[in-house]
Amino acid sequence: MHLFECEAIFEAEPAAVWAVWTDVARWHEWDVSKEIARLDGPFQPGVSGWAKQRGTLGGSFTITVVEAGRRWVTECPMPMGKVIFDHVLEPVAGGRVRVVKKVDVEGGSAPLLRLLAPRMRREITESLAALESQVS
Repeated sequence: MHLFECEAIFEAEPAAVWAVWTDVARWHEWDVSKEIARLDGPFQPGVSGWAKQRGTLGGSFTITVVEAGRRWVTECPMPMGKVIFDHVLEPVAGGRVRVVKKVDVEGGSAPLLRLLAPRMRREITESLAALESQVS
């Protein structure tokens, strides 16, 4: 089930955005919800990682798709399901890039995540603005 998506247009080169967006160890520098994150291998499909959200215990994720410089997808297991985060970069005219983060949920945890969606959307919107500051 599709929960929501957030997007922004940055005045930046796609390669610069990709480099910062996929540097898992530095997510905490611009992602307002992350306290710490790590990746247990190279940034490629099948590699797992762990991230601690501020105020929570943290949890694992797995990279499932990487289209270098364009798109990457992670899945986070939850009781009775999973959350899927789809990250997309699209060059637009004038040296700008469209950045999109889509959030989907599968399984029985969907009702709970619908309740958390407004907060998640707000944090993702704030994080995309901070990401833009990192690459501008």
